Amino acid sequence: MRSTCLPPRALLPRAIACLSLALLAFAADAQFLPGGAQLGMNAQQLREAVPALQRVPRPVHMAGGLAGNWRGPALEIAGVPLAPTFFFADGELRRVEYVADARSAANAYESLLAWGRASWGPELASQGTEGTYAAWTTGQVQAYLQQSSGTSRAQLRLVVKLLAGRDGSEL
Repeated sequence: MRSTCLPPRALLPRAIACLSLALLAFAADAQFLPGGAQLGMNAQQLREAVPALQRVPRPVHMAGGLAGNWRGPALEIAGVPLAPTFFFADGELRRVEYVADARSAANAYESLLAWGRASWGPELASQGTEGTYAAWTTGQVQAYLQQSSGTSRAQLRLVVKLLAGRDGSEL
């Protein structure tokens, strides 16, 4: 007797493919970050993931209630030393800024760009008088790499953040 509860063999590959896509989407939304943090964590979870975390004496405040309250130890991404600052809003890690040391190697932007491509795929790029910029969006995560130009405040930074949800009243 044939059971009607099991899908026909022809549907099994499709079911596996759909499940794989769903798991990939979940993994993209979880977004583990270099150094052990994960977007969406609360402050206690971040302190457990990054034991050497230090409070920032004068936090940077941004739109949307974001505050850069915590700084982590320098780490390397693609061979580039970066110092992370963790930004919270409503008790949740929403943004991490990784800032390169001013003495970073000349190819630091290219190294991080290659790492970004490997992590998130092709970038949306632009270049202007203010600097060079590459951006990625995947699931609920947006990342961008920015190298500002100019000799007075040249800076290289990688930012990874949760996309801000908007309701219809904000459009």
